[in-house]
Amino acid sequence: MNFANRFIVLALLLVMPTGVVLAQDSIMKDLGSQAANAAMKELAFKNGDANILALTNAGHAIVDGRTTEGALKGIMVESGCNVGDGNLFQVLRPYWKPLWFYFYNKATGEAVYMQVNSKALNKSSEEFKALPADQIFSKISKANVNLEYMLNHTDEGNATFDKKAFAGNEFTLVGMSNVWTEPGATFDFLQATAFHDHLCPGVTSGYMIAKFVENKMPITNISAESYKVVACPNWCKDDLLQMRWDATPGKSGMFVMALTDTEKKALNAKYNQSDVAGIYIRWNDTAKQGDALVLGFNWTRARELDGSAGFIGPSWAPKLIEDIRLMEYWNQPEAVVSIIKEFKVDAAKLANLQNAGMHPLKVAGVM
Repeated sequence: MNFANRFIVLALLLVMPTGVVLAQDSIMKDLGSQAANAAMKELAFKNGDANILALTNAGHAIVDGRTTEGALKGIMVESGCNVGDGNLFQVLRPYWKPLWFYFYNKATGEAVYMQVNSKALNKSSEEFKALPADQIFSKISKANVNLEYMLNHTDEGNATFDKKAFAGNEFTLVGMSNVWTEPGATFDFLQATAFHDHLCPGVTSGYMIAKFVENKMPITNISAESYKVVACPNWCKDDLLQMRWDATPGKSGMFVMALTDTEKKALNAKYNQSDVAGIYIRWNDTAKQGDALVLGFNWTRARELDGSAGFIGPSWAPKLIEDIRLMEYWNQPEAVVSIIKEFKVDAAKLANLQNAGMHPLKVAGVM
């Protein structure tokens, strides 16, 4: 092979992957557009309608080795939903889970869910654009998920959950939809919820704990201070704290340890029905010292406040009710959060709280 031929072959090798990537990007954008178009027909809305919420795992899902972030562009262009307006969220799922799209209309309470048929994505761009929705999506389902409506029409609510109308994503999507609808819903809370992959009272408890800590130990030196969390025991609260405070295990902002059931029961009895909710430290990295709080969260009191204690009704309802009604107490964390102990922390104490083999609650002197 002469030099000229070798040059041509090399050029083709360099160009072909780019063309393939561009074609894949085009199909992903078209996929997002198709999902938005289908939702606009099913839910009767137009581009830019502020009543619409879009949720998807696009960007997290990988389909046959192809990333899916391009679908987000299609959603935004076609429906008008976007991150800046707080009505488009990426729900965290493992990359191997099916790709799906969900749209909710708060004006009607109706929602539509679409799960992608991965085989449709193997078409050429032209072939893909010609496909009808029922060939692009292996599942398309519609339901009214307004919580008040569902509680008044329990047969429909039961069908949505029991028949897995949203392919097992029902609790995630119904919970996020209803809280997003509430006037007091905040972007940071919903963003953390999307990271946690669903909304539950455990995430709400994290929001209230965060606000309690921020009120009691505010960050006053942004260049030196940060929050560190010893999540002992761990529960859903900790995912919200990672998002809100950038307190991640990988950056030594959070250390996660479990308690045995026996330890949990003993601590709950010792601290007047409050569950120990971990150790929260405002750490000054320049001074190498900080202030720490061991906090309790009273779930018994929380359920009295939100009216879910002793709930009689469908099994899918209690946590959804808590999600909505606890919003009234977001800015009153002291209603359920309490200080079990306050103490000072130096570098040696911090190491003891974090190191394997050391029980942090024993180091803190609360058990």
